[in-house]
Amino acid sequence: MTAQEHDRICALVSHLPHVIANVYASQVYEKDYSFSQLAGSSFRDFTRIAGSSPEVWLDIFLTNQAQILSFIDELEEGIRIMKEIIKSGDVDGLKAFLTKVKKLKERIDGYDSL
Repeated sequence: MTAQEHDRICALVSHLPHVIANVYASQVYEKDYSFSQLAGSSFRDFTRIAGSSPEVWLDIFLTNQAQILSFIDELEEGIRIMKEIIKSGDVDGLKAFLTKVKKLKERIDGYDSL
C-alpha cells in the first residue's frame, strides 16, 4: 500500500468519522443539555470520539487535509440526496436507500468475520 492509499483509507474510515462526530456533538451540546434524559447508548457511541485529544486531531486534520476535504464533499452530497428523499416523502426511495446500505453493511460485516 502506498502512503497516498493509506492516507485516503484513513481519511475515510478514521478521520471523517471524527469530523462528523465533532460537528454533530457541537450542534447537540450547544443547543440544550436536557437531551441527556432521552439520549441512549447510540448517542454516547456516536459522540464518544468527539472527546478525543484536540492536539492529536488538529495535526491529523491538517496533515491529511486534501483527503479529508474530498470525503467531506462526498458526505455533503450524500446528505443533500438523503435530505431530498426525506423532504419529498419518497417512501420507496428512502426504503431502497436504507435497504441498500443495510445489505452493504451485512456483506462487509460478513467479510470481516471470515
